[in-house]
Amino acid sequence: MALFQIPSATSCLYTIVRNIGLTEMFFGFLPPHGRRLACGEELAVWGDLQHWLTRFTPNDRAKRSLEVALAGDSTYSSRLAIVSTPSVHLYDSVQEETKILTLNNSTFVMADPCWGSYSSQSIACTDSGSGLGGDAGIA
Repeated sequence: MALFQIPSATSCLYTIVRNIGLTEMFFGFLPPHGRRLACGEELAVWGDLQHWLTRFTPNDRAKRSLEVALAGDSTYSSRLAIVSTPSVHLYDSVQEETKILTLNNSTFVMADPCWGSYSSQSIACTDSGSGLGGDAGIA
């Protein structure tokens, strides 16, 4: 069970990890400042865990700690599992649609992103001079 409920509209943007050790463990590399997970407990991290570690840790210690937690070493067996990572978003230029790659019964399947379907054909832009982006209001 995850520590908090992930919004379904953005669920494909999270990494989920699970403590597979036999006891409660502290994982100092989990954002934002380390997390203690009970046996079987899951944690949802927004984005990709490897990018978190690369961006917010000044040295390789956290990355090495993640590797040891996942694969184990001569002292410890593996203690952490990556349950899922953010979905791969792919754009089909022929269909002009964005899809995500999912796994269904050991078969890769293309599906609509968790945040909804997208087709560049369905965008009807107007030049109203307001809203986000563009050069509206720039002299």
